[in-house]
Amino acid sequence: MPALPRPPSANTSHHPVVLLLATLGLLAGCATRPGGESATLGRWTQLGPDGSISLRAIVGATADCPIARVDGSTRPLVPRARATPAGRPADPAHDNRAFQPGFAVTSCELGLPASTRQASIDGQPVPMPGADPQRIVVVGDTGCRIKVPASGPADPIQDCASPADWPWQRIATAAAHAQPDLVIHLGDYHYREYCDNPALCASLNDRKVVIGYGWDGWDADFFTPAAVLLTAAPWIVVRGNHENCDRGGEGWMRFLSPLPYQPCPNQTYKSPSQSVLANNLTANAYRIDLGQRLTLVVADNAAFPDYLPASATAGDVAIFERTLARLHSLPARQPAWLLIHKPLWYDLLPASAPPNALQSALHGRLPAGLQFVFAGHEHAFETINFAPAADPVNHPAGRPAQLIVGTGGTQLEAFDPLSPFYEGGAPGSKESAQPGGRLHEGVAASSGIVLNRYGFLLLERHGEAWTGRLMDADGQEISHCRLNGEAREAACTFPARP
Repeated sequence: MPALPRPPSANTSHHPVVLLLATLGLLAGCATRPGGESATLGRWTQLGPDGSISLRAIVGATADCPIARVDGSTRPLVPRARATPAGRPADPAHDNRAFQPGFAVTSCELGLPASTRQASIDGQPVPMPGADPQRIVVVGDTGCRIKVPASGPADPIQDCASPADWPWQRIATAAAHAQPDLVIHLGDYHYREYCDNPALCASLNDRKVVIGYGWDGWDADFFTPAAVLLTAAPWIVVRGNHENCDRGGEGWMRFLSPLPYQPCPNQTYKSPSQSVLANNLTANAYRIDLGQRLTLVVADNAAFPDYLPASATAGDVAIFERTLARLHSLPARQPAWLLIHKPLWYDLLPASAPPNALQSALHGRLPAGLQFVFAGHEHAFETINFAPAADPVNHPAGRPAQLIVGTGGTQLEAFDPLSPFYEGGAPGSKESAQPGGRLHEGVAASSGIVLNRYGFLLLERHGEAWTGRLMDADGQEISHCRLNGEAREAACTFPARP
C-alpha cells in the first residue's frame, strides 16, 4: 500500500504548518476573501448525471463569470444564479428566515462532456476526472453546528473559531494532502442557521462568528475551509437535510445542486409547511461510472422523515420508487455503490421503529450488484455488515454493507445528550468493536464498529479490491478497512483510544 504523505503531528504545536492551520481555522469563523470585485472567489469541478462534468465558480455581485479554457478552446462560464439582496419577510413572525437570504455573489457554471481531458478557469487548472480513480476521499457532515433554536440539551453550540472544536478546515487540508482522484461529500455543508438564546449566543456575537443562510454563512461554513480540497480533485456532492429548502437549500440550489437552478419556495422548518420530498426540489438519482468496474448511484433523500413509518408518509414511497429508478435499472451484476445522506439502516432510529419510506421502497428491490451504501447524517463513523444469507427472501444476493461517514467537523454524536452515542465526558465509552444485537428491518448485523472521532475516509483501489483508511483531522490513520465487494463487507479494525 502506498504511504500517505502526512503533515506533522498535531502535538508539535510550534511547527509553522500547524500554526498556519490554527490561524486559518480562526479566520474561518469570520471569513473574508482578498481580491477585488472581479476576483473569482471559488472554483471547482463537479460530476453529475451520467458522468457529465460541471465547472463551477463564484464571483462578486457585479463581476462577469470567468473564462475557461477547455481542451484548447476558450469558453465562458455562464451565470447560474445572480446576486440577490435579502428579501423582506411578509410576516416576520412566521416566515422562514431561510427564505430569500442575501447572496452578494453570482454563481457560474459550464457543462462539459465526459470526454473532456483538460480545463482551467482564469488560467488556473481545475481537476478533471480520470477514467479509473485510485484514491477517493469520503467526507460528510462538515458544517459548524449553530443549530435551530440553540436552546435545548440536544442543541449544543460548536465553537466555530476553534480548529479543535470545529476541525473541518484541518480535515479538508489533510484530505487534499492525500492527493485524491475524487472527493465524495455525503451532505450537510451548512449548519450556521441562527442563534436566538442570548445567554448561549453572546460569545458568538462578541467574536463576530458568521451565522446565516446567505453567502456569508455558506462561505464561512463551507467554501473558505474547503478551498484547498475543492481544487484538489473533482467532487461528487450529496444533498443533506441541512440543505433542505426550509434550511440551507437556497445555497445548495445556487452552488451545488445537479439540477438547473431554481429558487427554493418559502417553507418553515418544523411546521406543516416544512420541506418534504414532494416540495424540496428533490433530484432524481443519477449514476456515475468509474471506468467499467464500478458504478456510483447518487440519490437525494434529504427531505424524507426517516423517523416516521412508511404508513405515515405513503406518498414518499411512491416518490422514492420514481426518483430511485436509476438504481433499479442497473445491470443485475454491475458492481455499484449507493451514495445517500440519510442512512438506510442506522442506530439513531429506535430498534422497534417500523420500516420507513426509504426502507419500504427498497425492500427486496436492491440490485444484486449493490455492494455498499455510503451515508452521513449520523455524526460518527459506523459500519454495518450482514451475513450473506441473513435475508435470503428479500435480498438473495445478500444485503449491502453500510458505511456511515458523518465525521467531517459537525459536532459528534458523542457531545449530544440525546444521542445513543453520547459519551458524557467519558471519551470512547460509546465506541464499539461489534454490533449490539439490535435488528435492522428484522435482521441483526453480523459485524461492524462505531467510532466517535473526527476525520475522513480514504478509499484506495488495489486491482479489483478496495481498502479504506479512516484518517483523523490531521491525516493520521485511525482504522484500516478491507472492503470486500463480493461478500458485501467492510471489515474495519477497532483502534485503541489515543
